[in-house]
Amino acid sequence: MHWVTLSEEIITEAFHNEEAKDIQHGRDSEPTDPVPGILAGLAARIRAAVLACGRVRLQGGELSIPQALRGEATAILRFKLLVRFALNVSEDRRLEAQDAEKRLDAIARGELPLAEDVVHHLPTYKGRKQRWQSPRRGGVM
Repeated sequence: MHWVTLSEEIITEAFHNEEAKDIQHGRDSEPTDPVPGILAGLAARIRAAVLACGRVRLQGGELSIPQALRGEATAILRFKLLVRFALNVSEDRRLEAQDAEKRLDAIARGELPLAEDVVHHLPTYKGRKQRWQSPRRGGVM
């Protein structure tokens, strides 16, 4: 499975030009930038869901997420930043973020497998247990 690092370039993917400018203005007006903390929390949430499913090993650093969950990360980040900077949140975006959260919960419960999370097990063979007995009864039984 391909893993990508969750970085601030996702903001340019998630927003239109005007919204991106409004968010940048909000970031500049605060003494400390809240976006790195929001990204770290989002990456931790996604990594926890992947780890909880028990089928995929975590890879990369603290901000690495599976490429297959980048859309969910974008939807959740979009909602969190719009709420954080008190911008207009449409009902479509609210529902998109809720659906993304539900998908992460389903992945954590193991109900929604990731694309390449196949665990390869070695085949096991089971048969009767051998018991050794006296030759009068045929030896191996």
